[in-house]
Amino acid sequence: MNHLAVVRVFSFIILGFATLLGVCFLVAVATGETEQLAVFAGTAVSLGALASTVILLTDKPQKRAQARDGLAVALLFWTVGGIIAAIPFVDYIGTPDFLAAVYESMSNLTTTGHSRIDPIENPMPTSIFVWRAMLHLIGATASIAIAASVFSGMNLGGPGVHRNRFFSEPDTSFFDPILRIIRVSGALVISSAVVLSAILLALGLAPRDALAGAVSAVTTGLVDPVSYDVAPQAGPIHAFVLWLGLVMGTLGLIAVDGAGQGRLRAVPVDPETLAWIGSLILITSLAFFAGLPLIESLGWATSSLATSGMALSDPQQFARLPIVLVLFPVLIGGSALSAAGGFKLARLIVLSRRVALEFVQLGYRGSIKNFSFRRRRQSDRTVMRVWVYLVGYIVACTVGTLLLSATGLSFDDAIRAGIGSLSNAGHILAGMNAELTGIAQICVILGMILGRLEVIALLPALNPSFWQR
Repeated sequence: MNHLAVVRVFSFIILGFATLLGVCFLVAVATGETEQLAVFAGTAVSLGALASTVILLTDKPQKRAQARDGLAVALLFWTVGGIIAAIPFVDYIGTPDFLAAVYESMSNLTTTGHSRIDPIENPMPTSIFVWRAMLHLIGATASIAIAASVFSGMNLGGPGVHRNRFFSEPDTSFFDPILRIIRVSGALVISSAVVLSAILLALGLAPRDALAGAVSAVTTGLVDPVSYDVAPQAGPIHAFVLWLGLVMGTLGLIAVDGAGQGRLRAVPVDPETLAWIGSLILITSLAFFAGLPLIESLGWATSSLATSGMALSDPQQFARLPIVLVLFPVLIGGSALSAAGGFKLARLIVLSRRVALEFVQLGYRGSIKNFSFRRRRQSDRTVMRVWVYLVGYIVACTVGTLLLSATGLSFDDAIRAGIGSLSNAGHILAGMNAELTGIAQICVILGMILGRLEVIALLPALNPSFWQR
C-alpha cells in the first residue's frame, strides 16, 4: 500500500472538513450562537493546522497509487471522517456522550439522516442545522465519487455496474482522475440543491425549510430529522419540487453522463432509468392496493426507493402500510452512481437478465446465449460477483438483525434497524430512539458505514494480503 499517498489525500480531506467547519463558524457569528462559536472555530483551526502541517512536511509520493489505496482513503473517510464530524454535536447534545455525537455525525455523513435527539426538547441551532446539511452534501458527493472511482477501479460490481466515462484506470497515480469525478459529482449535488432551494424560496418557504428540503431530496437523506413525519407546507407544488429532487438524487450521474455525451434523449431509456420506472410502478401499485391513494402512493414509493423517506403527503396515512412493504423499496435503492442506498438498480438488472436467460435456455438445451448491460457483453464472472454481493448483503442484514435483537430490540425493530442502517434509510429507524442502547448505536453505525462501502468492499479490506500485494 502507498501509505504516503493515502496520508496526503486524507490530509486534503481533513482540510476540506476544516474549511466547512469555518463556514459554520461564520453562520454561528451571523446568527449570534455564542455557544457554538468556540466549538466550530477551535475545531476548524486545529484540523486545518494539522492537515496543513502534514501536507507541507510530506513529499509528493513517487510510488504509483492503486485502487486499494483509494479503498483505504474511502475507509478512512467513512470512519475517521465521521468521528471528526462528531465534534460539533458533542456541545449540541449537552451531555458527555461522544457515542451519541458520533451516531449523529455518521447518520448525516452517510446521508442516513436519522437523529436520536428530540428537536422539540433540544432545539437545533442554525449553525448545527447547516452542519447537518453540509455533511449530507459531503456524504452524497463522496458516495458518488467513491462508487465511480474506487469501486469501478476495483471492479467490485462487475463490468458495467460502476463503470462510467468519468473514470478510467490512469497510467500514473490512481488519485489523478478522482479530482475530476469529485468536481462532476459535487457540481451535480450542489447545483441541484441550489436550484431546488431557490424554487422552494420562491414558493414562500423559510430559508431553513427550503435548505432542508432541497438538500434532503438531492442527497436522498433527512437534513431535518422530522421531515419524514411532516407533510410539505406549500402544498402540491412543494411536493412536486421535492419529488423531482428525489428522482434526481436516485438516478445520480445517469443524467449528467448522458448530457455530457450529447445523448440526453437516451437518459429515459437507460437500463437503470427503466428499472427505476418499473420498480416505481410496482411499489406504487402495492402501496395503492395497501390502501394509500394513488398520488400519495407515487410520492411514498419515490421517497422510499430513494432511501430518503421524506414525506411528500400526509405521513399519517403511511401507518397502514405493512412492514414488509415498507422495507421492500429501500432494499432495492437507486442507481449505482447515486447517493441512494440499497442493493442498487444495476445489480437488479444484471440478476434479472441472467435469470430470464436461464428460463429461456430451459426450452433450448445446449444453446449458447449471452446478455449485455449498457451495450457491454456480460460474462458469468460478472453474474457471479453480483450473486456474491447479494449473498453478502443478505448475510449482513441477518447478522445485523441478530446483533440488534441481542441488544434488547424487538424483532420488528431489529429488522428495521438492520435493514435501515445498511440501506442508509433513516426513516426506517424512526420511532425507536429510546430503544437504541449504546451497543445498538454501535451496531447501527457499523451498518451505516457498511452500507456506504456496499458490503462487499469490506471483504478485501479484511484480508491482510490485499494490502501487501
